[in-house]
Amino acid sequence: MIWREDLREAVASAVLDFEDSYGYPPGANTVSGPDTTATALIAAVRPAIPAALVELYAAVGAVDLPDIGNGFFLRRASDVAHAHEARDLWHVRGCHDADVVVFASDGGGTQYALATPAGSPVYRLPPDLVLDGIYTSEDPRFDVAAPDLSTFLDRLFQAVKMFAASSTPPSL
Repeated sequence: MIWREDLREAVASAVLDFEDSYGYPPGANTVSGPDTTATALIAAVRPAIPAALVELYAAVGAVDLPDIGNGFFLRRASDVAHAHEARDLWHVRGCHDADVVVFASDGGGTQYALATPAGSPVYRLPPDLVLDGIYTSEDPRFDVAAPDLSTFLDRLFQAVKMFAASSTPPSL
């Protein structure tokens, strides 16, 4: 997948002068390849898992970027499938109301969830109440982060590039 390789290059550029800027070496910032076992597991959960997410995990494994701004983490496919089947957080309500699959987070506790079953949009879920798998929030940051997964992934890539160019913490 071109996105995975482009993201790897952007991350390498972002941490190139990291120690000079921050006074300590960067951690392990990784963009891993797909895990075929995990990909099969998430595909088996279809149609509860949107096709766009299954396709992503067929090309990319976990993304762990602890040193890019506040940090960003794309969960492993197996973790996404298990959490969704356990109904850890499967529905959002408040200013938005939808069934979702949580697939990513940042280092500040914000999670990102893709609507199901269609796979649009991606919601930004700042820390708030989760009871019986239902996230409830009136926080204005609880909003659409991107109209679809493809746009969200492009915004993540652009945020890493921006961080590489300016050390400005990105937001999604």
